[in-house]
Amino acid sequence: MKVNADLLKRYHLNTCTPEEEQAVNEWLFNNETDPLILHSQERAQSARDDMWNEIASILPEADTTEPPVQPAPKRSATVYAFWRGAVAATLLLALLGAAYMYLRPAADPEQGLQAFQNNSDSRVSHISAQTYNLAVGPETTALVDAQSGAIDLSGSILISPKKDMELHFEGSTQTIRLKKAQTYIILNSKSGNLGLIVVNEKNLINLPPGIQKKIIHQFGI
Repeated sequence: MKVNADLLKRYHLNTCTPEEEQAVNEWLFNNETDPLILHSQERAQSARDDMWNEIASILPEADTTEPPVQPAPKRSATVYAFWRGAVAATLLLALLGAAYMYLRPAADPEQGLQAFQNNSDSRVSHISAQTYNLAVGPETTALVDAQSGAIDLSGSILISPKKDMELHFEGSTQTIRLKKAQTYIILNSKSGNLGLIVVNEKNLINLPPGIQKKIIHQFGI
């Protein structure tokens, strides 16, 4: 099939047949000029240039511009800073809590009513409290209120105050003043005739011989 100006025009308008389109494509990519249609190499080249220019005009232009550089998102840095702050705050709270537990004053175990009971017939129970040291004799029961100084005693105890204190005994209006770093022997037999006895350990010799022997044997004085 010969390629002429009319065929080229219909090719540009996309109205030619598939056979004509194939003939034009073969002609476009054929370096040999048809002497019957185009009389010079210049006219052939000009026709090709016009055709390519027209084709190029309908094609989208290639975007040669480089896309702008987008700044790195700051979200990761913000999230990292948030978690770092949260961890630091948690550690600070933990340290403050540990410091409080370490430095706070120790709870007074003698606050309120404390019960001491020794059911043994020979063994002495030794108790170290914040405000006193106590030895509870055999078969002895004692209720001690450290705040009021009230004691309900049945049996025998040795008490060494760590500070001056006053004691009030159940069933008695008598107030006993105890001195710091002194040791006192307290006996209270509710079933016998001896009643309440309070004496400094230094004055043990002033007690009746039978009571002296009993106390010396019980507490190893």
